[in-house]
Amino acid sequence: MVTGKTLIEVSGVGKRYREGASAMKILAGLLGVGAEKQGRWVLQDVSFSINSGEALGVIGRNGAGKSTLLQIMCGTLTPSCGSVASSGRVAAMLELGAGFNPEFTGRENVFLSASLYGLSDRQIKARFRQVAAFADIGEFMDRPVSEYSSGMYARLAFAVCAHVDADVLIIDEILGVGDAAFQLKCRRFLDSFLQHGAIVFVSHDEHAVLSLCNRAIWLEHGRPMAQGAPKDVLRQYRQAHDVNFGAVEKAVGSAAPAVDPARFDFCGQGTNPVTVSGFLTEAPWHGHGGVIIEDVYMSDREGARLERLQGGQIVALHMKGRAERQISRPIAGFIFRNALGQNLFGDNTFLQYQHEPREMAAGASFHAALEFRLPCLPLGTYTIAPSLIDGTQKSHIQLCWIEEALVLTVHESPVSLGLVGVPMRVTAALRSDRSHDLAHVAHPAQTR
Repeated sequence: MVTGKTLIEVSGVGKRYREGASAMKILAGLLGVGAEKQGRWVLQDVSFSINSGEALGVIGRNGAGKSTLLQIMCGTLTPSCGSVASSGRVAAMLELGAGFNPEFTGRENVFLSASLYGLSDRQIKARFRQVAAFADIGEFMDRPVSEYSSGMYARLAFAVCAHVDADVLIIDEILGVGDAAFQLKCRRFLDSFLQHGAIVFVSHDEHAVLSLCNRAIWLEHGRPMAQGAPKDVLRQYRQAHDVNFGAVEKAVGSAAPAVDPARFDFCGQGTNPVTVSGFLTEAPWHGHGGVIIEDVYMSDREGARLERLQGGQIVALHMKGRAERQISRPIAGFIFRNALGQNLFGDNTFLQYQHEPREMAAGASFHAALEFRLPCLPLGTYTIAPSLIDGTQKSHIQLCWIEEALVLTVHESPVSLGLVGVPMRVTAALRSDRSHDLAHVAHPAQTR
């Protein structure tokens, strides 16, 4: 990991709130008599630095001091002790609509919020079109934000912070709001932002922390318990708080736990319903061009279009389009992503045609279908990004890559751990006090 200059230095920061102090106790505190016994410390002895190119994940239970730390870092709260030194502009998304006037329109709030970050009226006017395009809330830009949904708040707040020339972004859970396409747009921006800036990110979603952050700090009752690589810090946090892990340990060796009958069949026969959108023709795309992808859809094995799927079902992804010039070695493929932008799986047509490459003439139409078994998916939204390249897997030219051509929404799921569930047959010898039993269980594996 290559990082640059230090952008934020947090040194021995603490925050104490006084509760129900009498006049005599306040006077004693001012005189330094018994001051250390007064009030409640919500943050103590927190120290770290953040360099450009780093994303720091802040984890901990509710009330651990995470939000207090972020408020101190962005200057909206004064520490009781210690200091925070920052170099550059800090933009914060601490809560939805923070800094917005609910009676102002979205447009007026863009000018208000951006001016608070030090931008001149002329600078804001020059960037407004970009802010509006990023937020993508249409006519609501000229309506009071009091009429906005939480997703619209998130869009506008993120759009402003993305266009104020920030050096540090402080984000508190806001990435979990909005649809899948917007979340992926934010993720692409953050990945690009880390090329020059730094991010401080609070989340209860460990997958989000692992995906975005290259460092993490765990707070417990206001004190730092661990700092380091996200996977190491999260492991320590889980060991301290994951009561389910202990329950499983106790179950093995005493009696075999009850098994949910729905788990015997892949994805529990109807327990993983999924809806899929139509082709999003306005989705962002990139590439050198030369082909146009005109339609993308899911079908069953017989080719009938699907709007509703099931985890475990065999489906096909179809891509239709035409070539605007000759393509020597066309390869069609796709990536299946979750709302965090993590690539879960994908494939392409290279292996099928590597020994007999198919040429595509200018003006020719194409129809590629890739069949696969849809995994059992956790609750949430997912996107499919289709692409067409010219060449081989290792050496090619990207012609057309559509970021979010289809959006899938999972409404129910038996998967509670990991990113996907896969078919698995488990043979386990569970020893009890009375007998030796052998349990055979087939269910979706929940892998990390």
